[in-house]
Amino acid sequence: MMRRNFAVFIVILSIRCVGHAQERPCTVPESEIAMKEALGPPIQAWDALYKSYKLHGNCDDGIMAENYSESVARILVDHWSTLPRLASLARTDTGFRHFVLMHVDATLDMKDVEKIRTKAETQCPKGLHTLCDDLRKQATSALKEDASSP
Repeated sequence: MMRRNFAVFIVILSIRCVGHAQERPCTVPESEIAMKEALGPPIQAWDALYKSYKLHGNCDDGIMAENYSESVARILVDHWSTLPRLASLARTDTGFRHFVLMHVDATLDMKDVEKIRTKAETQCPKGLHTLCDDLRKQATSALKEDASSP
């Protein structure tokens, strides 16, 4: 029995490693384009953010990651009514859903994070309660992380 469990573990580990090995690295030309985008104003719509994620998501690090976080915050705080569009994109691409949730983080202005949490708790559109609950949890986690920082 233990040998079988170990074999299953090795197969799962192998699949995960192959999956990570197939991820596209961020090339120098891509990073230059992504950097120009990161230095611009935050993205203001889910479709534009999704396009950027598809084109430059593999460069999601450093200033690019901070820009993505700011874009997610701006859309959630300033355009909450577009949450159904996020839900639609997230249903067809779970990677994008994870990407958006991951960017509700402690690099943001905590006032924005609090607004996101409050909107998720009190203004959730019908049928999007799972997404709202995940946004609330992510915001709560970011607030706790910020509070524990020196």
